[in-house]
Amino acid sequence: MGDALGMPFEGAPPARIPQRLTMLEARLGRGTYTDDTQMAIALAESLLDCGGIDAEALGLAFADAYDHRRGYGSGTTEVLRLVRSGVHPHAAAGSVFGGEGSQGNGAAMRIAPVAVRYADDMAALAEAARSSARVTHAHPLAIDAAVAQAAAIAAALNGEPPLDAALEVATTSELKGHLTQAAQLLHSGLEPAELAAALGNRPTGHESVPAAIYSAASHESVEAAITFAVRCGGDTDTIGAMAGATAAARAGASAIPASWTRALEDGAEGRRYIERLADRLVAARER
Repeated sequence: MGDALGMPFEGAPPARIPQRLTMLEARLGRGTYTDDTQMAIALAESLLDCGGIDAEALGLAFADAYDHRRGYGSGTTEVLRLVRSGVHPHAAAGSVFGGEGSQGNGAAMRIAPVAVRYADDMAALAEAARSSARVTHAHPLAIDAAVAQAAAIAAALNGEPPLDAALEVATTSELKGHLTQAAQLLHSGLEPAELAAALGNRPTGHESVPAAIYSAASHESVEAAITFAVRCGGDTDTIGAMAGATAAARAGASAIPASWTRALEDGAEGRRYIERLADRLVAARER
């Protein structure tokens, strides 16, 4: 939901984003999602099909699902091109950006299915989050951001503070520093532009995950959390997606405004298909 609401404002400064969000026309029409959700769907499908994270299977799942119209970044596009040519995902992920791998938030933005599947086992959750991240993102910052975002969603599902959970699992100094700052600002009543200036809103993991978790942790309602996240500007679709995942994990899908839900795309891999995937992930966790 946050992905689709945020996408029309991607790259915009906070001042240009309205205080009230509605579904607008986007790349593929009103209420359509981006690569964030497309990759989350592929991750959920692979996780269910394989019974866990299988790097080669997941890489191929991402490559098969790829649709450039959804707005994929250059790094992920190149990684998936290499995977399709037969390169192992780990080698492909490590070959981009000068051999250091991407620092981007692409692994964190899609991580919600891992959190749903492993919410009852934090050790398994962290390992699955790392493994899923490495398929496209080799840089430690990107991997750390994915683990922190997964921990935040799982904590929300369990009725625990998401920001505390993210801080507990973060290992890189950059991400820990931004999450610590987010915790210090939690009850300060910042405006979205002020938070973006403090924590960042760029498409790197350590400059977007803290803002997303803050947005969810500082607002009771799903609507307020997503709206605040999108109004941070910058990478609006991804910050909105990550904030929405955490906020709705805590409050439940019924807390999402019905007007938003009705406007979300619902084709072959739309809203109702995602709901069925979520039900299957919960069933797998309970087994």
